[in-house]
Amino acid sequence: MAADGDLAEHALDVADTVRDAATEMGRTPPQVAIAWTLLNPAVTAPIIGARTPARLEDNLGALEVTFTDDQRAALEKVGEIELGQLPIPRSVLFGGARIESRA
Repeated sequence: MAADGDLAEHALDVADTVRDAATEMGRTPPQVAIAWTLLNPAVTAPIIGARTPARLEDNLGALEVTFTDDQRAALEKVGEIELGQLPIPRSVLFGGARIESRA
């Protein structure tokens, strides 16, 4: 469950896989993360939020990233989220309230 730290652990696994791919390619993790986002057909434009010209230039390097089939498969596998998994723990959203079924 997300409340038990599973979501945080999942995020760390994703970050490790992105870093590993970046190291293999001689790219930065932000470039790989942005390029990976661009592989998703539902994404029309990632929001990069660069605060300096140097960061913007680095982020734009994502347009030159090319993944191997193995790198893409590793990213897709680690990026999978179990259906119904909330990015916010249920206890935060619902305060522990439960509705009992009448059936």
